[in-house]
Amino acid sequence: MTDELKVVLIGPTNVGKSTLFNRLSRTRRAIVCDRPGVTVDRHEWLVEDSPIGRFRLIDTGGVGPEALRHPLGAEIQRSAAIAVKDADLILFVVDGTRELALEELEIADWLRKNTHISNARVWIIVNKADTKRYESSSYYGLGFEHLFEVSAEHDVGFGNLWDKMRLVLGEGKTLEPTELAEKKKNPRILILGRPNVGKSTLINSILGQDRHVVSNIAGTTRDPIESVYSHDGFEWSFFDTAGVRQPGRIEREVEWVAKEKLKEEAREADVAIVLFDASEGVSALDASIGGLAMDFGLSLVLVFNKWDLMKGNDADDQLAKLERSTDLKLEFLKWSPKVRISALTGKNVQQVIKTISRVLEARKHRVSTGALNRLFETRFKEHPHPAVSGKHPKFYYLSQVSVSPPEFVFFTNVSSKDIHFSFKRFIINTLRSEFGFEGTPIKIHFKTSNK
Repeated sequence: MTDELKVVLIGPTNVGKSTLFNRLSRTRRAIVCDRPGVTVDRHEWLVEDSPIGRFRLIDTGGVGPEALRHPLGAEIQRSAAIAVKDADLILFVVDGTRELALEELEIADWLRKNTHISNARVWIIVNKADTKRYESSSYYGLGFEHLFEVSAEHDVGFGNLWDKMRLVLGEGKTLEPTELAEKKKNPRILILGRPNVGKSTLINSILGQDRHVVSNIAGTTRDPIESVYSHDGFEWSFFDTAGVRQPGRIEREVEWVAKEKLKEEAREADVAIVLFDASEGVSALDASIGGLAMDFGLSLVLVFNKWDLMKGNDADDQLAKLERSTDLKLEFLKWSPKVRISALTGKNVQQVIKTISRVLEARKHRVSTGALNRLFETRFKEHPHPAVSGKHPKFYYLSQVSVSPPEFVFFTNVSSKDIHFSFKRFIINTLRSEFGFEGTPIKIHFKTSNK
């Protein structure tokens, strides 16, 4: 058995697998909705602190005959099959509000064909068992030895489940405190963009595997799905996210929850890859997504995907449209690096990795006190400043107070509202020209001080 135990949740649609995932992982990372087909991609989470130690928990989309009616049913089931093949334990989740039916029997047969497993590796989890509408014993008809009645929503029945997992799996590999700290330092990169611009395809291309379900159906990805990219001794955490739709539209429950989870991830992230469909040009919504990432203080890499479609008789017109819309709508992000790629063919995808690496370094850059003082004396201290509200600002000194993103404080004799916006822009542009800060927003604050 490997150091990292893998526990996989499998079952029909709408039986509460995502609620169970949140309960076992002690998070709220999986979107929960009383509607079938919400989970599409495999959703993984490394549980660091549990009664069985450290293990990787994997949620999957619904499988079985009913699930195959979903437009992406075959892809979802293929993704689930990849998960169960490497599992140490499979929790087969069923609905405790009804008895055993043909659907569960067919899923049990599918499991045996895809895993070649013994009964000991598959346990039946009868969820929603607190309703007590039916006897759960009918599920022994699936032919698996272990059955547990739980309510994931109300946290009922988990003591017996954890005890059995501890007995069978033993204590997982527990991280030392230093290892835990290092694990949490992984840079976090969000993939943002409109629906159907190729976010999942880009992730798969970066990872070199079919980790995410890809479809031309907009809205395939809902949960922010984490994938760890390892290369040359470093690790990054990439997050595929739900496509951002036009603000102000009436959002269904699933889309609203996905948007809120995206905001939660953005608060913890470092870099945003804003993905555009090069064949369509830059839209107002694309610009809005870039602005959202900047507002969260994320560093940005602007990636123009589907470059392989820019060919034929219309190629020149498409390119001209792209350049015009980029200059017009992304002027406020001109400090962000741009990369042209085809995620489908893999062209220039490695250039994205190299650009992210540079941007991460720029994000952590701290200017030396001497260099900052020299810049202040030569460029800022005596720079003409228009009077605002009849006050003439004087500037005393400048200090960098933090990194990720870089943040500076100007000490002056006036309040922030008395500083003209053009001077703020001049400060940021000068800092960029002197110290780089490629792809990284710069925060400027003004603090009133006596000299």
